[in-house]
Amino acid sequence: MTQLSLWLACIACLIAGTAYYLCPKNRATQYVGATAIAIHAFSLSQLFLNRDGFDFLTIGLLIALIGNSLLWLSNHNKDLSLLLGTAFTLGAIIIALNALEPWNLTQLHSSSWGTSAHILIASVAYSLFTAACGVGILLAMQEYQLKHHKLKQLLRVPPLQVLEGLMFEFIWAAFILLTVTIATGFYFIDDMFAQHLVHKTFFTIASWFVFAGLLLGRHIVGWRGQLAVKLTLSGFFLLMLAYFGSKIALQILLP
Repeated sequence: MTQLSLWLACIACLIAGTAYYLCPKNRATQYVGATAIAIHAFSLSQLFLNRDGFDFLTIGLLIALIGNSLLWLSNHNKDLSLLLGTAFTLGAIIIALNALEPWNLTQLHSSSWGTSAHILIASVAYSLFTAACGVGILLAMQEYQLKHHKLKQLLRVPPLQVLEGLMFEFIWAAFILLTVTIATGFYFIDDMFAQHLVHKTFFTIASWFVFAGLLLGRHIVGWRGQLAVKLTLSGFFLLMLAYFGSKIALQILLP
């Protein structure tokens, strides 16, 4: 049942991604997206119920679900169809990776509710940062085309000010959760600088400083545009190194 639900979710996400690319203004496309998200959520629940805990691929599935849901909700009053098409396609790839067995990955769950809560809060923060990163990429591409007077090639996206506002909304929410993630990590995990955690801790804190600097610069100096996007992508890259980079190195490359 779990494998079947995962493959159905994968197919549903591919269909939704294609629909957002080809029929962005069709109301039925939103329903297709909602259906893909619902099947995705069901497959994730099946995964949690039928497996002993969760690994980093399962967390990736949760991040994709939250990210797609946030973009789908935002698409109601903003045209984010291009971004949704990409997000659903990437989500389908992550679902397919979860459906393929066996990976024999280390389980991340813990008997401590605090540690489990820490992992789940971090997942939500990563989802928000992923959404912010996607919006930032669209913002950079649209700004580039405007500066080079390629008005006929403008992407199917909202105005620059709307995109920028949405990006910072995601960043603010994600930054708050990232702060909570770091705080709960130091509180519930015995040694955040242990050998198997030191790289994750270092890159996570480095990412926190990048986003703190971005938000402070936005508030005091009014940072925006390409600079804001570059800092957003830099912070996101550090965060991905902290989580996926360390997990891949420890669990796949160095079993």
